[in-house]
Amino acid sequence: MDKPYRRYEVLLPLKYNNGSPVPDDLLAETLLGIREHFGAVSCESQTIR
Repeated sequence: MDKPYRRYEVLLPLKYNNGSPVPDDLLAETLLGIREHFGAVSCESQTIR
């Protein structure tokens, strides 16, 4: 029997609390860390308002 997959959704902020933008390289580093830990990652670049 196949192992069931789970989906987790993580929303990353694009701005700090003071309003300054989170650097793109920090967001990329975060995605790479998730991929290293869990073995896969996918992302959508839509803004949630």
